[in-house]
Amino acid sequence: MDQYLTTAYDVTTALFGPESGIPWWAWTAVVVFLFWKVAVREPNAATDRDNEMLGEMFGDAKGKKKKK
Repeated sequence: MDQYLTTAYDVTTALFGPESGIPWWAWTAVVVFLFWKVAVREPNAATDRDNEMLGEMFGDAKGKKKKK
């Protein structure tokens, strides 16, 4: 078990440590790229597109179901 922990510590130090070949700003860029969709709000274009599609499917321009 200690061997696994030592290996994990060595790998983590090699990736994130001060002597790492990967600079800190590269890790920041990776995190920003991964969470871009969550961090930045999308314009309402996607919502408008979805409402139009639902309106076409159910016969209402607002995307709501018509009552029969």
